[in-house]
Amino acid sequence: MSRITVVYLGGFGRSGSTLVERTLGAARGWVNVGELVDLARSVARTDELCGCGRPFSACPVWTAVGELAFGGWTVDVLDRLTCLQRAAARQRHLPGLLGSRRAPSAALTDLRVAYARIYAAVAEVTGSEVVVDASKGPAFGQALAGAPGIDLRMLNVVRDPRAVAWSWNRRVERPHATTGTEQMWRIPAHRAAAQWSSLQLEMEAIARLGGARSARLRYEDFVLDPIGSLVTAAATLGVPLSRADLPSVEGGRIVLLPSHGLAGNPARFSSGALELRRDDGWTTQMSSRDRAVVAALTLPLLRTYGYPVTSGGAAPVSDRRTDMRSLT
Repeated sequence: MSRITVVYLGGFGRSGSTLVERTLGAARGWVNVGELVDLARSVARTDELCGCGRPFSACPVWTAVGELAFGGWTVDVLDRLTCLQRAAARQRHLPGLLGSRRAPSAALTDLRVAYARIYAAVAEVTGSEVVVDASKGPAFGQALAGAPGIDLRMLNVVRDPRAVAWSWNRRVERPHATTGTEQMWRIPAHRAAAQWSSLQLEMEAIARLGGARSARLRYEDFVLDPIGSLVTAAATLGVPLSRADLPSVEGGRIVLLPSHGLAGNPARFSSGALELRRDDGWTTQMSSRDRAVVAALTLPLLRTYGYPVTSGGAAPVSDRRTDMRSLT
């Protein structure tokens, strides 16, 4: 198996990972796969739509990937992948995955081998050198960092937690389903803040102890300078990427073609000229109580990441790190 570079986007949902993933996936020699963690546990089982607009079972790329990696996406394969995730890559497993000198468990070894096959098959089928996985879960990413033949780099995608909490409480249609109408999961502001802090602390721990090369990308910086922020983040990760490799941005718009990414934000299904805009509706539409609660629960990291403690305006640009947001 030739060595495959994987850029793993970690962090909390509604932070812009879908748009970052798709932009990186549009670079020459790169391909995005969406939230690969959901392939076995939901996408394939319910035959959700791929980013190309076809049901998973009818997507020629994912069909070819499954055939190459496992001889097909059989129920047995999906069950095994799901069981391995639960046994070795849940959030509670992260402490044991960080800096452990013990031999990996059988489940962790099998998980790594299985996903190494998937990444390698994606690279071969698409003719790509870099695979972008937006699964986000820190533990899942850290578990895969030791996969054979995989050179995994961690990109922490972060957004102002008040904007994240506001997005999590909005009613958003989920267009992935092939039957019926679904709404994306909603959570209250205090819970979103607690999860944001928890996952960011986990990403910080991975950056210090996990062994994989890491970088941070703020959504707000991405919107201001999409191409420059991605080139800077890639350089920090040690992955070659130039401005010429990425799609051009003109008049605040970027042209993105449909991809074969799975799950994630409804922006997965938007293509063509997409407007790169901030969504600061939380500053006027989110209740003052919720803003205060989120700020209190995330205060230390707000300052660390360069976000204003008060909620009267947009986050300033950081000259040290970059960030991004999704089309919500």
